[in-house]
Amino acid sequence: MIRLHNLRKSFGNNEVLKGINLEVDPSEVLVLIGPSGSGKSTLLRCINNLESPTGGEVTVDGEWVNRTDLKPRAFQKHINRVRTHMGMVFQHFNLFPHKTVLENILEAPTQVLHRNQEEITAEALELLDKVGLAEKKDSYPVQLSGGQQQRVAIARALAMRPSVMLFDEVTSALDPELVGEVLLVMESLAAEGMTMIVVTHEMGFAERVANRVVFMSEGQIVEEGVPKEIFSNPREERTKQFLADVLK
Repeated sequence: MIRLHNLRKSFGNNEVLKGINLEVDPSEVLVLIGPSGSGKSTLLRCINNLESPTGGEVTVDGEWVNRTDLKPRAFQKHINRVRTHMGMVFQHFNLFPHKTVLENILEAPTQVLHRNQEEITAEALELLDKVGLAEKKDSYPVQLSGGQQQRVAIARALAMRPSVMLFDEVTSALDPELVGEVLLVMESLAAEGMTMIVVTHEMGFAERVANRVVFMSEGQIVEEGVPKEIFSNPREERTKQFLADVLK
């Protein structure tokens, strides 16, 4: 479903991604862990071209994302189309404050996909029920807790019917008591077979839900494997040091 070949990204003289090779199968849940500044979030942003890779190749569902053979206008049209198949949820919720919960979810399917509002409204209400917020459809973001806003952000991404979901540290801005409600929604998506790449510091979630865990440091993949291997018997000294720090 997702393939990264020799992916590189630099900001000026700072090389943040140093030749990443990675494949994600359909319905796989891949969790990226590692210290801050290791390139995890940049990797996610390169997958949907929020950051343009400096080099290498990104393909999603067989389609070359960061095409270099197109003129700017044609490339923008191409990437807008490709992004409709990828949902991304960020650390900060980015909901429209002047729109209700339901209106936030309807915005992209109606404006970008030009879908019938009556049809998508029924789907949006189902999505709100899925994330446990059906009763909040007429509320505004300011009336919701951080955990509720993040669950709305997940529902909004799902409304585009993506084949891939990217989660970038979606619980790191939440109060500890609100983290669990968001992770439960993500776990249910994984159980339904959604292809997911998740950047997180929630090691318990990674151990429970991931099919594969990738540990990154200084822009490189240091180690990858099934959760039991990574958390119980890591091979690399850098992985051992990181886990010792975060699990103590």
